Amino acid sequence: MNQKYIWLVTIVLCISLSGLILVQINFFQTASKIKEEQLALTVSKALDQVVSELERAEKEMIILEGNISSFSNGRAISSKSSGFNIIIPMDFTHEKARLSFYSENKEYSIGEGYLNPEGISGLSKMQSQFTKSLESGNSRFALIAGQFGNSQLPLGERIKMDKLPQLIQEKLRENGIKLNFEYAVKSNNKFEKRSKNYFRNPSFEKYSKQLFPNDFFSNLNFLYIYFPGQQKYMLQSYSLLVPSFILTLVLILSSAFTIFIIFRQKRLSNIKNDFINNMTHEFKTPIATISLASQMLKDNTVTTTASTRDHIAKIINDESRRLTYQVEKVLQMAVFNEVRMKLKLKAVSVHKIIQNLLPNFTIRVEDRKGNMYQNIDAEHDLVMADEVHLSNVIANLLDNAIKYCKDAPELSISTRNKNKGIVITITDNGIGISKEDQKMIFERFFRVHTGNVHDVKGFGLGLSYVKKIVDAHNGQVNVESVLDKGSKFEIYLPLKK
Repeated sequence: MNQKYIWLVTIVLCISLSGLILVQINFFQTASKIKEEQLALTVSKALDQVVSELERAEKEMIILEGNISSFSNGRAISSKSSGFNIIIPMDFTHEKARLSFYSENKEYSIGEGYLNPEGISGLSKMQSQFTKSLESGNSRFALIAGQFGNSQLPLGERIKMDKLPQLIQEKLRENGIKLNFEYAVKSNNKFEKRSKNYFRNPSFEKYSKQLFPNDFFSNLNFLYIYFPGQQKYMLQSYSLLVPSFILTLVLILSSAFTIFIIFRQKRLSNIKNDFINNMTHEFKTPIATISLASQMLKDNTVTTTASTRDHIAKIINDESRRLTYQVEKVLQMAVFNEVRMKLKLKAVSVHKIIQNLLPNFTIRVEDRKGNMYQNIDAEHDLVMADEVHLSNVIANLLDNAIKYCKDAPELSISTRNKNKGIVITITDNGIGISKEDQKMIFERFFRVHTGNVHDVKGFGLGLSYVKKIVDAHNGQVNVESVLDKGSKFEIYLPLKK
């Protein structure tokens, strides 16, 4: 897949996931807001029922206790008619109105105060009911007068304060609200009654409702309640947030992992393509040489002496061995990647392996006008290892150290003991490895960019082989490198117990 399409898919996926997250956030915010509004409406309905119940209770109290004689300030009047006498000032919003009723040649003062618009609107109905009660001889006409008169009484005389919490709880539960609550009753900005912990949470949202809103005279009687557990109750709106968050996180991680795999496969694909091109070139050279040598043997025009035939045969033999070595190396890595290689472990001296390898590599270094240094300082060098593979590991690192030097190579190999093991260190003054490439050098087929060094050949399998062999011996391999200054490889192997 073209890389621009991979980036396009990545961008579309990121936009989709971001949109999904925003939709979820908006959904939960909307759900919380709806639940909050539903709670407010339900509480308002419950408080309306409380207010209606208090008004009903007051009517019952007036019926049981109230009569005309309770208005002891009655004075005689000449008229025998009955009804209300209302004195409303011109500016009734700033001046008090007076209300009285008269019956049986006496006028009874109900009280005075500022008019309540709700009370005025219901006045004509009250007057009609009062007149009918008198005309029918119903002695309960005092109920109507009492409703007017009670608006002048202190709130504590109109409400049974000790029964109020029970009434509030009852109405809340009837409306499906089972939360604990705190309450307070205020009259003229003064607390008449409050629950014990009402002031413990002053910042909580409070619901209020006016008491006796239908009084003829306006009043400042209010009931306040709030729920200490309201925040916890509202969090129930987010009950699906945790599983939704987990699923979204899994989706994001899965998508990120998928994109990572796609880019990794793309990179590996490029590396494999480079490997195939390089392998083709490596195979092409010995094949072309063998083909040319065989044509020379078949060409009758070429003088073939014994020495010429021996030279051509040697060329064919060398190139065939070279080709065979390359094929075997590729097959060996393929087999090693699929099936764990069976190592022939035995007690091996690391120093002995190094001493056996150094002569050949020293010749190569000196041939390029370089120097080879050795510091074999480890006191203990016996390890349980496969001698052949361990030799190949050290040889690979030394071979790379020589190949990737632009100038005269300066190589050093040393050993030391550390943490019940031995550390083999190989340093060079080569072209170095960038930080980015250091993360990939142990991957199959990966080859470090050699810059101006064009004569470095290989399949990108050597360091992968080193890593796998060291891991198979329960060891570790690390690299430190700076571009244009050189590299240092360290191999740690546990000592023989």
